[in-house]
Amino acid sequence: MKKHILIFVFFFIITIISAILIGQVKTNYDLSIYLPENSKTSQGLEIFETEFGTHTMIQVMLEDVETADVITAKSILSDIDHVEEVLWLDDYVDLNTVPINFIPEETLSNFYVDQNALITVVLDVDTYSILIDQVREDIETNLNDYMISLRGDALIEMANRNIASHETFKIMVIIVPIVLLILFVTSKSWFDPVIALISLGIAVVLNLGTNALLPNISFITQTLALALQLALSIDYTLFFLHRYHEERRKLSPTEAMHQAYKKTLPAITASALTTIAGFLALLMMQYKIGFDIGIVMSKGIILSYIVVLTLIPLVTLYTDKILIKWQHKPLLVTPKSLLRYIFKLKYVLIILFIGLIVFGVYYQSKATYTYGQNQSISEESDVAIDQENIGQYFEQYKQMIILVPNNQIQNEIALVTALQTNQHIKSIDTLITHVDPMISRDLLDPVLVRSYVGESYTRIILNTDILIENGEMYQFADNIDQMISSIYGNEYYVIGFASTASEIEDITTSDHLKVMIISMIAIFVILAVTFRNPIIPLCLILVIESAIWVNVGLLYLTDIKTLYIGYLVVMSIQLGATIDYAVLLTTRYLEHRKSLNKNEAIKKAYNHTLITILVSALILTAAGFTEGLFSNIDAIKDIGYLLGKGTLISLLFTMIFVPVLLVLLDKLFMKTMIKKASK
Repeated sequence: MKKHILIFVFFFIITIISAILIGQVKTNYDLSIYLPENSKTSQGLEIFETEFGTHTMIQVMLEDVETADVITAKSILSDIDHVEEVLWLDDYVDLNTVPINFIPEETLSNFYVDQNALITVVLDVDTYSILIDQVREDIETNLNDYMISLRGDALIEMANRNIASHETFKIMVIIVPIVLLILFVTSKSWFDPVIALISLGIAVVLNLGTNALLPNISFITQTLALALQLALSIDYTLFFLHRYHEERRKLSPTEAMHQAYKKTLPAITASALTTIAGFLALLMMQYKIGFDIGIVMSKGIILSYIVVLTLIPLVTLYTDKILIKWQHKPLLVTPKSLLRYIFKLKYVLIILFIGLIVFGVYYQSKATYTYGQNQSISEESDVAIDQENIGQYFEQYKQMIILVPNNQIQNEIALVTALQTNQHIKSIDTLITHVDPMISRDLLDPVLVRSYVGESYTRIILNTDILIENGEMYQFADNIDQMISSIYGNEYYVIGFASTASEIEDITTSDHLKVMIISMIAIFVILAVTFRNPIIPLCLILVIESAIWVNVGLLYLTDIKTLYIGYLVVMSIQLGATIDYAVLLTTRYLEHRKSLNKNEAIKKAYNHTLITILVSALILTAAGFTEGLFSNIDAIKDIGYLLGKGTLISLLFTMIFVPVLLVLLDKLFMKTMIKKASK
């Protein structure tokens, strides 16, 4: 009894501490920091920050203004904290000597159209800084006498940050009632969902709180972690509760608890280990967001496993009277005829299974992906409205920065000349585009020189009309690389959306095979030890892996592009988590096979596990589709839809193909197990 009290007190204290720590978790929104240290993008960013400092840019459009109003607004903007430079037409043309009507249209159109002025504000913080919120507020406050609109990547990231900060709560408000409904419909006692939520609630709080011990977590991990931990680890509580009810019909509460614990421990352990193995495989990725997701989600599964094995049996024991009193007839029962139809068609189903494997392997190789950080935002947001408003008068561009070695002026001239031939480059901003390159730099204004020339590198700023990630963007990035490398060899760096996405593509594509092989080997070893049999794991992995191939193959047939990191994450989750369904069914089959023939054994195993498998799969499916339908973050939507669809496919494959394989390969399974046992 004292031990029980100590366990309850321990969990109460660490849950309170974890809840307090949740507010201390730092969230990162810049996916480029997860590139390996030896990547050219990472090296380029470090060099740029060292030589030119940290910068980002916001464009401010003033509506219906004269040039004098713009000069006044520039002065106001210059006094705002973190504003380093304010640029407009008068910084390039002397408006005191050149009337605005005499300025060439190709120059004027970048700054002043229909009495609307576009000012560029350069800030001394990076694009992902939380200070952007305050800067925007200060701009709006100080320019409240003007009609203004704002745009810039920093504002998009600010909007995404605000969305992500509310996303977890919104998703949970939606998903928890769905999970409760599923649990109530499929439970054997009205109190089962209460115990399940106690288990999940404590484990989730512990995981979120202990994230404060990490330097930071990505916004993708933050948004996914809570819902996925809930969906993935609820299996463990359900396995235990369903077995407890089964044992309780013939035993006392204490004996039933011990028997349920003993009989579900192997299945729960195998389930947890396979899920963890799937996530741990992500740690091997060069693109370190895999490490971020893998650590947080593995930690969550371990904590859920510990809570279920230490706390939930005690909660079940002490609430036994309520559990029994609130027992009810199952609202959902295993369809008796389903298995019969499956075995009538077993040979047809085997042919279908082989066909689906071929289909999946072929079409999954044709699926296409995106690799960069999508910056799309809701059309109803203030940022989107401002962006559209500015776009009516001024074209939108994305910047790329090229860093090339100093004091090679002829090479700079050659490069700028080559870049000017690319139709997607709308302007080039570097020292030689401002002053005659033949003039010695020692004679130039030092402030102007320092803007473009650092200690070892010169920066060249490109404005491009490539705004979204597509094939044209990758071709553009390749063309730029070829132009620069033909002049500078490997002594250059390119920073920007297109180059970052291109490098992420190269790195994550090479990670794919590594993640798949590591997760499959780890899961094979876990299941081989669990079943004391090498053949069973191969069959179960083949079933779930084929479900993954079909899931990805459907992306190609439906012409859907998804984020590649999302694909890798879902591949790991789908293999590591949904194989639990096949493991549970196989475990019960082998248990009954000790005393029954194969047909009776599969019938009993199917009847005892189908509802548990169905509940688990429905909850993970609900979690996935909820993320997909209700998230405003594209990366989360991609992962959600792919996971929801993949879970349903794994469920169907387990329900249909695993029973057929167990019976048809029964002699092989039993023979290898006997050999193993005899040793």
